[in-house]
Amino acid sequence: MSGQRPPWDDFQREMLDALGHVVYLARDASTGANAGAADASADVDAPPLLRALAHAANARVAQLPALPPIERLRTPTAKRALWPQLRALRKASRA
Repeated sequence: MSGQRPPWDDFQREMLDALGHVVYLARDASTGANAGAADASADVDAPPLLRALAHAANARVAQLPALPPIERLRTPTAKRALWPQLRALRKASRA
């Protein structure tokens, strides 16, 4: 979506600006300034669930702990065991 215009026309953007709103343009996380080419390609090739978990943990896919098979991650027990690890990754990324 980085090459597309926002869904607002010029008049709408002017009105949003007059109301004090900022119009942002959505873009892929892999096109960020601090994402390396190797890290970006690894994250893009990862399954959607792993990308979502990495986003929730504020980490790259490669930094995620070893995960059980996707089928087992659907169980409540596996989810409860995963969240403390993701919270620890998120906390570490803030430091």
